[in-house]
Amino acid sequence: MYDIVIENGIVVYGDLKPKERMNIGILGDKISKISKNKLIGKKHIDGQGKLVSPGFIDIHSHSDISAFIRYECSSKIYQGVTTEINGNCGIGIFPWEKSNFENLKKYIQSQSDINYCELELSKFMNLKMLKKEIQNKVVTNQGFLVGAGCIRIAIMGFETRGATKLEIERMKKLLEDELKSGAYGISFGLIYQPGNFMSKEEIIELLKVVKKYDRIACFHMRNEGQYIKNSIEEVINYGKISGAKVNISHLKIMDKNLWGKSLEIIEILEKAHQDGVKISFDQYPYIATCTNMIVLLPEEIFTGNIDQFLENMDNINKDIYIKIKENIDRRGGKSNITISNAYLKNGLYNGKTLAEISEDLKLNSAETVLYLIKSSLGKVQAIYSSLDESDVLNFYKCKLGVIASDGSSIPLTDECRLGSPHPRNFGTFPRYIKQMRVLGKLTIEQIINRITKKPAELLNIEKRGEIREGYYADIVVFDYNNFTDNSTFENPYLKATGVEYLLLNGNIIIDEGQFIKKIVGRII
Repeated sequence: MYDIVIENGIVVYGDLKPKERMNIGILGDKISKISKNKLIGKKHIDGQGKLVSPGFIDIHSHSDISAFIRYECSSKIYQGVTTEINGNCGIGIFPWEKSNFENLKKYIQSQSDINYCELELSKFMNLKMLKKEIQNKVVTNQGFLVGAGCIRIAIMGFETRGATKLEIERMKKLLEDELKSGAYGISFGLIYQPGNFMSKEEIIELLKVVKKYDRIACFHMRNEGQYIKNSIEEVINYGKISGAKVNISHLKIMDKNLWGKSLEIIEILEKAHQDGVKISFDQYPYIATCTNMIVLLPEEIFTGNIDQFLENMDNINKDIYIKIKENIDRRGGKSNITISNAYLKNGLYNGKTLAEISEDLKLNSAETVLYLIKSSLGKVQAIYSSLDESDVLNFYKCKLGVIASDGSSIPLTDECRLGSPHPRNFGTFPRYIKQMRVLGKLTIEQIINRITKKPAELLNIEKRGEIREGYYADIVVFDYNNFTDNSTFENPYLKATGVEYLLLNGNIIIDEGQFIKKIVGRII
């Protein structure tokens, strides 16, 4: 007798095998039997009229601190997500060394919100220690990349110079230790400090370690707008020289002057793949991005040390204001930049556009950006409506891509004072599936493959991403025709609907559409 039987559902295996009506028997945390014959179990789930799929894998997640939040971080599980890979964009919460511990705290403070969680960095200086700290505390399965920004800060602090050979060797040793502890690869944030100060030599030497362990290197590129082709060629070149697998994070075109160039970019990527470069990309199904407002600053005035920047802020040369204005225009203009969280009392300015805030403060747009950065101590987050939907849809067509949220597992209320977060935290996967259903461009097997087996293969995630005997019972039972995202930019805290049941490591955590508050995720 099986512990759980899912019967009469249409099984989409994840591996492009044609869907079919099957019964699934689960024993413990594994799929034990897949059969057309009737199976007997202690618990039966009726899948009649529903699709039964592997749990979705979000390989570009920022749920690094979700285990430390006091509330249930259920925004991803209602989307059918069972596994998240954190530590993206060069950002993370490990590793660190004692000599630069305070610098890492400043880095995290400028890149993440740690005010609403009990995050004691001193308890974990590496992945091995982190795993022990958060085991039995995660809602989803969670794996980690190593943030190159963290590695560089551990060795060099906020130095803007290139690393010496000795420093590179120390960085390589740190990375190797983390890969041995189970990290899935490394991530680079080449647009963020200190990632933008990393030399070609540093990056290639780190990629040699990645290649040695057959892991992956994910790149938030130096530029996703005006110089996007140069940035893509840079990543391709790293993959070509090192032989490592390289992945472009959240691929997009963030410059109105380049909208419509997606097919040219796909051609560049596909040619590199044909030439033997192990390249891939992830993307999210929205036309707006979200990140810290510090990205609007020219890199010559911000090294990554937020305290130092705030101390010298009043002495900024007026020529810098022109560059900030240019960056505002490239990211959609002041009317298309909306504050997600200004971290001001009573949620002041959250949900307001930069244009509205400028008018209220009687400041120009560049002055307003600096005001918000200073008032929030560098933490202000903004949503930038700067993409074209036709480019988003074109990238879907490229077989080198997978879908990922670039978001976090967060609560379904604003009790944590997150402001107005991007809807991608709540709706990425149903939105993608709904778009594909409406467009009718891909089969259901292809749709599911891109969010299950394919990301599992990219990262070498074992025994997940497929409905297969002997694999972990991470399974989503959902209503394909009614699976939808409900979160909007105006009202983000709305859960996705359509998931009837979600199994995680053989445990039912969504039952008849409702989270039953079991914390059974694992560190993978």
